Amino acid sequence: MFFSKTPCCMMKLVLFFGALLLGVLPALSGEAGILEQVEKELVELADRVRPAVVSLSPYIAKDAVRQGLPKRGRPANAGAGVIYNAERGLIVTNSHVVRNVQKIKVTLMGGREIIGEVLGADEDTDLAVVYIASKVPLAEVVFGDSSKVRIGQLVIAVGNPYGLNDTTTFGIISGLQRENINLSRYEDFIQTDASINPGNSGGPLLNIKGEVIGINTAIINYAQSIGFSIPSNMVKHVVEQLVEHGEVHRGWLGVGIDPVSEEVAKRTKVQVGEGVIINSIFEGDPADIAGLKVGDIILKIGGSEINSPNSMIRVIGAITPGQTINLDILRKGEHKLVPVKLESRKKRTTQLATLPPMRPSGLGFTVVNSTKGSKLPGGALVSRVTPESPAALKGLQSGDLIVAVNGEAVENQHEFDGLVGKIQKGSPVFLLVWRNDKKFHLGLVREK
Repeated sequence: MFFSKTPCCMMKLVLFFGALLLGVLPALSGEAGILEQVEKELVELADRVRPAVVSLSPYIAKDAVRQGLPKRGRPANAGAGVIYNAERGLIVTNSHVVRNVQKIKVTLMGGREIIGEVLGADEDTDLAVVYIASKVPLAEVVFGDSSKVRIGQLVIAVGNPYGLNDTTTFGIISGLQRENINLSRYEDFIQTDASINPGNSGGPLLNIKGEVIGINTAIINYAQSIGFSIPSNMVKHVVEQLVEHGEVHRGWLGVGIDPVSEEVAKRTKVQVGEGVIINSIFEGDPADIAGLKVGDIILKIGGSEINSPNSMIRVIGAITPGQTINLDILRKGEHKLVPVKLESRKKRTTQLATLPPMRPSGLGFTVVNSTKGSKLPGGALVSRVTPESPAALKGLQSGDLIVAVNGEAVENQHEFDGLVGKIQKGSPVFLLVWRNDKKFHLGLVREK
């Protein structure tokens, strides 16, 4: 476990080091003692944190190497992780680091290797939990409260970029509540300028107390000093369920939604970006049973303000299925409070999977299930694109993977067919497409 420094000492570190970064204080001999104290604090913090950070890489049996697998080079999904429960041997990392593997090689500080087991992974948040058994006591970190993180706060990132173990970098919080990055379904990222490179995935982002406030997940390749971390409060919620159930149970409302446009804002007297408007309701689902209607504007869910489709998806997904929540809505200029009992998203997607297959029409392409055992995530694989169709003209290609339709996740062809089948002729269809490990949005109109 870690023990935080005295508030006075931590405050001196923040103020002085911040002044140095801004060039306010000259590094004169009179400040040598303070510089030494700053350096000591940083070294002690790194020494406390680094033993809990591990390197992760796919486990390859010795016989597999003889069969021609490479002996050197950083595996494509190598990354980092951090031990958050030493007694139980639990490590949190990114799901893309452990994708398609059951066993993972865990390298601890000092080079000791242990073969770990993947207890569960959640692609929707890009988080996973790995278990290791160790006879030697392990170091661990503690989670901080990410809701208290503020822009400008000093942070430290630890990971294994390019196979360089125990790399520690320093920076600040550059932004909060970043979404629409298209890295995962539930996005609420912390942005930092602390150096994050390939191999840092799954490593911790820490405050100066040594508390984990985020799990590093990605960078923007074409930009400098822009990295993203999953907030620790989201991490805690997800890993608890992965350990207990092996999966994450999420609520399901059963609506299609759009952001509030300028036209809708003028008509309904709300602000642009305030709430989301319902564009469709699935018959028999919680929203339908509760009496919600197309055109209703959802302003709050369980007291949490809704300002975008992503924020609503995130809030609903964090609520336990079976729980009744209050929705603050605006209907024809009148505010209403509507209680809704949520169902399980898994139950809903299972029901969709049992629907008889249908041919998607009016979109200019067809889909099939992705091949079992492939390295692709769940989704509907584009098998053919009609030449000169809107889909073709907008760049959709055979081999692309459709992972969401109008904000609803798609795991297979049945789910895709079920969702498209509910969309009326002339209505917009917004697809989230996966290609070459990158996601992008594509908008079409159903023509038939």
